[in-house]
Amino acid sequence: MVKVSAVKHIAKRRGEVKKSIVVILTSLVGVLILTFFVLRIVYPGILRAGNRISQPGIDLMEMVEIGGISQALYFRGQDVSNPVILYLHGGPGGPMFPFLHTFQYDWEHDFTVVQWDQRNAGKTFYANDPEAVRYTMSGQRVLEDAYEVTMYIKQKLNKDKIIVMGHSWGSVLGTMLVQTYPEAFCAYIGVGQVSNMTDNERVGYEKVLEAAKAAENKKDISAIEELAPWPPLIYDDSLKNQVLKLRGYQAKYGLAAGVNFRVILDIITSPYYSSKDIMYFTKDMLYYQGEVMRFLSVEYDIRDYGLTYEIPVFFIMGEQDYQTPYPVAKDLLEEISAPVKMFFSIPNAGHNTMTDNRVEFNRVLLEEIKSLIG
Repeated sequence: MVKVSAVKHIAKRRGEVKKSIVVILTSLVGVLILTFFVLRIVYPGILRAGNRISQPGIDLMEMVEIGGISQALYFRGQDVSNPVILYLHGGPGGPMFPFLHTFQYDWEHDFTVVQWDQRNAGKTFYANDPEAVRYTMSGQRVLEDAYEVTMYIKQKLNKDKIIVMGHSWGSVLGTMLVQTYPEAFCAYIGVGQVSNMTDNERVGYEKVLEAAKAAENKKDISAIEELAPWPPLIYDDSLKNQVLKLRGYQAKYGLAAGVNFRVILDIITSPYYSSKDIMYFTKDMLYYQGEVMRFLSVEYDIRDYGLTYEIPVFFIMGEQDYQTPYPVAKDLLEEISAPVKMFFSIPNAGHNTMTDNRVEFNRVLLEEIKSLIG
């Protein structure tokens, strides 16, 4: 009889434990659902409400036919009479449209800012057949797109000239654009400025190897040394994986941008990308950029487009940026001739300079550069 009672007691306790586990798991699921609801619905709504734009400003997202396909443009600014910045995102294929709430709002009092999701990126990716578009991808094709976008913006906002801000890959596209069509622009701003991939990658590689050695991390040292000689002399399918591997080590040592909790949180809370749009970031971006990656990796050199500029040139570089290395950009600006040229170094900032140290970046843009553009 005692044994039967003990068995019943144990069974009862097991049942209670299972019920407790079910309650805990249900509660956790409920918390996750509530958290997601707040991050995707409530907080983005608060951001939108707190940053509304009214007349004489502009807040307009539209799909425009550029280069024979539908491409996404988003105009925001408190006064359409302000100067216009065309923001060219990096990657290739890495739109900043969904992240604009992390850095752009302060600019909108002084500028109208146009975010453009380039060919096969972001909202533009979903507006077309990405596999078909992949076969159109080239440096020249994206340059022609950028010029069409420029002319569309000028006509829409009634501007004779606009400003180009290019970040990372966007700095490649930006320098090509202003040197090929200088009459359309009044200034160029390079952030994470690329000289050419050979110089950039060589310096970035040396820096991360130095960092691993300083940390005495033998495993990392060995893995990084296995990538040598760097950069590879031949472009092939393995290069993408090698670059991603190196970027991982650079991000680990704070020398390059990487995916972290803050980045994930920023995109989840974006008021400007739908849940479907966000899924773009699960795609193989570099695959869909096709020949643009080959162009960037082995063909582009800023010097091929000339080092004499007809417009003011400004570089804004994070002092910890070794994805597009700070010292390479600084030396490059010394070679450039322009009506006005200035180099601005941002402390405590890496490759994503405008978000890494937003306060100093905005001071440079809104106080120093704006006064020089006129």
